[in-house]
Amino acid sequence: MKKQQNPFEKELEKLDEQWEAFIDSEMPIFHWVFTPDDGQLALTFIKVKEQLDEKNPHLFIHVNSEFDSAENFGYQLATEMSRLIDEGLADADEEEGDNSLAWQTPDLTACRSGFQALFRTCNAAIHAFGDYVHTVTLAITPTAVTDSKGYIDWWGQCCDIHTEFTWPKLLRLLVLDTHADSALAQLAKKRSQHIHSAIAPVNMRDAMRAVLHAADDGSPGARLRQHMVDLQEAAGKQQRDALETHAAAALTIVQQQHWLDMWVAVLLTRAAGYLNMQSFEEALADYRAAQPIAAQGEAEAIAGCDKLFVQAQVCEGTCLFNMERFEEAALVYDRAAQAAEQREDLFLSLDSWRMASFCMEQNKDQKQAWRYAKNSLDISRKMDAQQRSQSTLPFLGQAMIRLSPTAEVRDQVKLTFAELLNDDWLDQVQQVAKAC
Repeated sequence: MKKQQNPFEKELEKLDEQWEAFIDSEMPIFHWVFTPDDGQLALTFIKVKEQLDEKNPHLFIHVNSEFDSAENFGYQLATEMSRLIDEGLADADEEEGDNSLAWQTPDLTACRSGFQALFRTCNAAIHAFGDYVHTVTLAITPTAVTDSKGYIDWWGQCCDIHTEFTWPKLLRLLVLDTHADSALAQLAKKRSQHIHSAIAPVNMRDAMRAVLHAADDGSPGARLRQHMVDLQEAAGKQQRDALETHAAAALTIVQQQHWLDMWVAVLLTRAAGYLNMQSFEEALADYRAAQPIAAQGEAEAIAGCDKLFVQAQVCEGTCLFNMERFEEAALVYDRAAQAAEQREDLFLSLDSWRMASFCMEQNKDQKQAWRYAKNSLDISRKMDAQQRSQSTLPFLGQAMIRLSPTAEVRDQVKLTFAELLNDDWLDQVQQVAKAC
């Protein structure tokens, strides 16, 4: 007897049918359109397909290198692809023993272009896996695109390569999109002999509602879950009446049940909705109301309330910043930074001190901005190299260069951050800032 599918499995099955239609088309590139609400289903589909087994003969490799230029992108994808294969095979060796795959990381030093590097790596993967799979798919979802026109042109060049050169028979490229009339979608229409385009027939919210409906046993927890889903949707879509209705219903439940962590969560969600609608005073009231409740939860050892307390403070600072009440915002970030450090959250402490500094910089008080920045720098020294690389420390360095009172101090800041990060840290953060 076939196991009954849950709502999410049904949505993924729809995607699988579209995927098979693409494979049957024998085109090299799949342009797949998902609404922003349904993007998580796309990522889940890719994650499922990455698990290669007898039921799934399609090897997926999900890469998300940032697109900064057409010249670099192929090299970046090739390097990331090789690393992911190396890591995957190493994990498989640990679980199953030695494997018999003929994979060797290709040498890219002689490649004359990013495309040559990418296709050399793809061919190496096909050589290693080709006896076991029907296709090798590179799912490309850049974390950022700093040159939109260049990105579209890059996909156009892929089509040209398919026309003029030998395209590996097993290779497929998958690109996700969020709009059916985007520049990428327009390219797909023009190059329809190379790009198979489809709009995903899925609905994440309907699936979520179906799951909640099936789990609804009439309990306070079930009712709260439904109100929270509706509340989050209303916050995202800026539907004020729905936001306030579902928040009121959820608050009644959490207060009756003394669920302090969820009480805070409801207030933060409603505040985020108000913030989206630029109803700053209402958002500020919720962020402030959440803090004593979180503190009570922390005192009662309710899991997560310590983090919620700091989060509420940071959100209050963000709200005040948006209201251009910079000095007040700085004081709130100051408190948040200290609270985060007390709770051993170095990332949030560093960033809160950094934001306090930025607030005072906006308030034209460079001396106080510099003092806050030094506090943030002190926190970074408690981190290891990996933690620093994952933090907002480069943006702090950029700020401290702006705030440096003399050229000598500015040079010392650059040296300090090169020691804490790397020699190219300033170029990297400037590229990110330019993209934003």
